[in-house]
Amino acid sequence: MMFSVFCPTHDSRVLMTRRNAISFWNGPDGAVIRWRCNCGHEGFLDHRGSHADEATPATAPVT
Repeated sequence: MMFSVFCPTHDSRVLMTRRNAISFWNGPDGAVIRWRCNCGHEGFLDHRGSHADEATPATAPVT
């Protein structure tokens, strides 16, 4: 599994692997990935490939 996200710390898109995925769940609007960049920045990615809204983390499973 590989995916890319925009990392504000790098100020660019960064290619990630499954090792960067912290958790994965089905939110109310579809699949969501919680990720951690190699620089330590964390974020959420929704099934459309964009940042998930800020309400999504509240529905995240505890890992």
